[in-house]
Amino acid sequence: MFKVKISDDFLVDTEGTSDGTQLKFFKDGYWYKEDNEGCEGEVEYLVSKLLTFSTLQPEDYVVYEQGKINNKSGCRSKTFLSPEQSFVTLERLHGNVVGVPLYEKIKGFSSINAMVNYVIDFCEQTVGLDLTDSFRKVFTLDYIVLNEDRHFHNLGVIMNADGSYRSAPIFDNGKSLLNCNPSVNRNLPMEENVKRVVARPFSGSHRVMYEHFGKGFELDIEKALEWLKTEPDSFYKEVLVFRLNTARAELSQIRLGNG
Repeated sequence: MFKVKISDDFLVDTEGTSDGTQLKFFKDGYWYKEDNEGCEGEVEYLVSKLLTFSTLQPEDYVVYEQGKINNKSGCRSKTFLSPEQSFVTLERLHGNVVGVPLYEKIKGFSSINAMVNYVIDFCEQTVGLDLTDSFRKVFTLDYIVLNEDRHFHNLGVIMNADGSYRSAPIFDNGKSLLNCNPSVNRNLPMEENVKRVVARPFSGSHRVMYEHFGKGFELDIEKALEWLKTEPDSFYKEVLVFRLNTARAELSQIRLGNG
């Protein structure tokens, strides 16, 4: 757990479509995010720590630390960009090239297959990247942790100094584990609350997107559950334990996708 004081000189305006306004600072190579709704810092930490028990590589995801920022709870993460690189969201990329929001564009398609194909083809033609494997990893994670905020502002590509591109790592998972879902009632069984989750961006169902892309990585669920025993008790820890236990069989039913 870190504790830091940061002046408003380091406040950064960032594009996005999340509800509310979350204070974000950038200082000495770290992004700092104050909790805005619920306990995003704790959730970011739990989700990124979970991925250390997966077959993903360190460059595939951002690691978050939980802590205090100006005496408020939050989290921090190291920037995934070098000084000569820049991050381009898929929303901004599409807006710059096509002139209309990507999310609005895909709403005109009648099937998840058509939506996904459009986005994959657009990225291939625009930046020369096939993002299928990147999406496969993202939506496997989102299925497990029930991320309800996977919009096109936290999916994107990294532009290198020479004009080439590569896929960005997985980041921004703070609205997972039933965090920030106003319909959740903690007096109800976990099974009922999980039914209230709505996914994004290609379908309202995490399972539909997970099955469409296939499994993006393997996860050592037993080791992850052992780790969680060492974490302080919280509602979000309970949700993650529940999801790992219920996803154990479901994860084994889906094939590991080809990269």
